[in-house]
Amino acid sequence: MFAQQLEFDFEFGCPEVNAEYYRDGAQDLIQRLVPHFMLESTAMHLAGQRAQFADMLPLISWSDLSKAPCTLSVLLLCKYRLNACNFFYDMISRWLLPQRRVNVEVFFASDVRIPHLSDDLLSVAEIVVYLKSAQDVEEVRRNLSTIETEIRLGVVSNYHARRILEFKGLSSDGKTAMIQEKIGSLIQSHSKDFDQGIFSQMQQFLVTCREEFKEGRDYHHISRMISNLYSLRKILKQNVKASPSKRHVSVKFLKTRLLPTGLSTTEKPVLGVLVGLNFLGEHELFEESHLITAIQKYLPATRTIPSSPFIDRDTDVSIQTLYLEVEKVNGLDFSLDEVQCLRANLPDQIKGHIEQLTHPIFMPRNEEEVLRNIMALSRQLRYVHDMPQVILSFDEQSKNDLSFTVILVRILKENAPTVEELFSKSCTNLKYFSDRVRRVGHLRRKYVKEATVFRILVSSRAFLRNDHSVDFYKAREHVLHELTRIVGEMRDYNGGIIYKQNEVLGALKASLGRIAVSHNVLLEKFFYSLMPMEMRTVLDTEPLKQLFLLLLQAKKTNLQHKKQDAKRSLVVTPVHDVSVRGRLACAIEKLALPVHQFVSFFLEINQTLFVGYLLLSEDSELCARFFEVFSPPAPLQLFG
Repeated sequence: MFAQQLEFDFEFGCPEVNAEYYRDGAQDLIQRLVPHFMLESTAMHLAGQRAQFADMLPLISWSDLSKAPCTLSVLLLCKYRLNACNFFYDMISRWLLPQRRVNVEVFFASDVRIPHLSDDLLSVAEIVVYLKSAQDVEEVRRNLSTIETEIRLGVVSNYHARRILEFKGLSSDGKTAMIQEKIGSLIQSHSKDFDQGIFSQMQQFLVTCREEFKEGRDYHHISRMISNLYSLRKILKQNVKASPSKRHVSVKFLKTRLLPTGLSTTEKPVLGVLVGLNFLGEHELFEESHLITAIQKYLPATRTIPSSPFIDRDTDVSIQTLYLEVEKVNGLDFSLDEVQCLRANLPDQIKGHIEQLTHPIFMPRNEEEVLRNIMALSRQLRYVHDMPQVILSFDEQSKNDLSFTVILVRILKENAPTVEELFSKSCTNLKYFSDRVRRVGHLRRKYVKEATVFRILVSSRAFLRNDHSVDFYKAREHVLHELTRIVGEMRDYNGGIIYKQNEVLGALKASLGRIAVSHNVLLEKFFYSLMPMEMRTVLDTEPLKQLFLLLLQAKKTNLQHKKQDAKRSLVVTPVHDVSVRGRLACAIEKLALPVHQFVSFFLEINQTLFVGYLLLSEDSELCARFFEVFSPPAPLQLFG
C-alpha cells in the first residue's frame, strides 16, 4: 500500500549498475524512517506535512539491542551535504565503540528526492554493525545517545562535522581532505593574495611532514600554516628581486594547542614560528638548531616540539622557509609580551645565527718551523727552576674537532713522569697523540732539557658562536688551561698578545654587562676589527665602551653618531657606498693623527658597512679638524 503511494526521484547516474536494486533499497529505508502518514501525498495536508517534515530532519533510527551476539542497524535521512554519509559512516564505525572499530556488515547510501515533502535533495543511509559480546552491547547502549546527537550536528553542518571528528581524532586521509578543501576555499575568497601556486606549497608540505605532525594538529592550524608559508615565500621573492644583495628575514608567529595523542590526554600550548630568509652565499646554512638557539636568547626556558620542524629551501632563488614549534619547559602558554619580544628582536638575531659552511683546511706542518721553535724554547731555559716553555699552534679543523700542535720544552727532573703518563692519569676532554720526545741539551751538564711534540684534539662544539663559527681564542685558552692543570705551570711563549687581548676584551664585557651578553658576537667582531692591532692590548675600557655604544646607536638608526669629551672624540657612521671608505681614509690620513692616539674599525653588519674612529687627544684644534671630516658639507661629498 505504502509502496504504491510513495513517490520519489532516485538520484543515480551510473548506467552500468542495476539501479533498480538501489532504488528498492532507498525506498525501503525511507518507508522505515518516515512516518507512514507523511508518505501519503494528499493535497489537503501537504503544506503542514512539508513543514513538519523539514522540522524532523535529520531523521535517525536504530534497531533494538538484544542479547549478544547481535546486529545493530542505524538509519539516517538528512538533507544532502557533501560527505555527510562519510561522516555518518565514520561516526558509527569508529566511535560507537571508542577504543576500537566495530565490524561493519552492511553499508548502504543513496541520494533521493521526495517531491511532495521537500524540494531539497536528500541523503538516505543504513549501516549494520555486528556486536560480539555483552560488554560491547552495554557500551554501545551507553554511547548511542551521544553519537546520535553528534551525528545530527555533523550531517547538518560541515563546520560541526570537522570539529567533532577533530575532537575525536580525525584520520590522516580525512584531515588531508579537509585541508585541501580549506585551501581551495581560500583561493576563492582571497584570489588577490593566493593563486594556484599555493597547491604546490600544500602538496610539498603534506608529502614532507610526518604523520604524527598531522595527527597532533587540527586542520585549521595546518591550513593557516600552509597559507602563511606561501605568503612568506611570495613576499620574500618580491623583496629579493628588488634588493638581491641584501639579507631579508621575515618572521610570523602562530599560537596553537596540540591535540591529545598517544599517552597524552590534555592539549598542550605551543608557539609556531615561521621564518623566511634569503641566502647571500652558496655555503650558508640555517636549520632548526640555529632557530631554537636564537629563540632561547630571549626565552631560555623553551624547547623544540620534536616532530614540528619543516624546512623548504628553494635553491633556484636562494630562499628558504622554516617552521618550528616551541613549548615552555613549565608547560605554560606564551604571553603576549613574550611574543612581542620575539617579534621585535628575532629577525636581527636570526641574521647573526646563519652558519657559514667552510671547507676544511689542508695545511701540512712545517717541520723546519717545528725545529726552530724547539731551539727557541730551549734557549729560554737557563736555570734549573725555570718553568716549562710551550708553543701552542692551531693545526687543523675536522668535522667535530680542533687540532693543536704543542711543543713543550722543560727541565727533566729525576723520576719525573713523561707528558704521556701525565695525560693518561688525568681526567680531561683533551685527546693526546704523541709525536716525538727529544733531548735538546743540558743545564750544568746534569739536568736534561726535554722537548715533547704532540697533538691535542678538542671538541669544537663547546666553542661555537651564534653563527656556528668556531671561537679559536676560547678554544686555545681552554687547551692552555688544561695543559697547565695536567703538566703544571708553564709559560705561553707565543700567546702573550693573545692573553693581553683576552684580558682587555674581558674587562670590556664586564663593563657593558647585559649589553655584552645580548650582543656578544657583535662585540667580539667589533673588538677584533680595531686597528692598529696593538691598540687592542693597551686601550682603556671606558673609550672602548663608548665607541661600542655609539656603534649600537648607529646600527639602530642607520645614521651617523658623534661624541666628544675632554679626552676623546668618537665618530661612527654607516657607509652605503664602498668607494666612500677609501675617500674617508684619505681624508683622515691627511690629518696626520698620532698612531698611538688613533683607533679605527670597519665592520659589516647586516650588509651595511659601519666605520668608526676614536681620537684620544685633548688638543681642541686637532679634534675640531677631525670632526670637520664628518661635518657638512663633507658628508654630501662623501656619502652622496
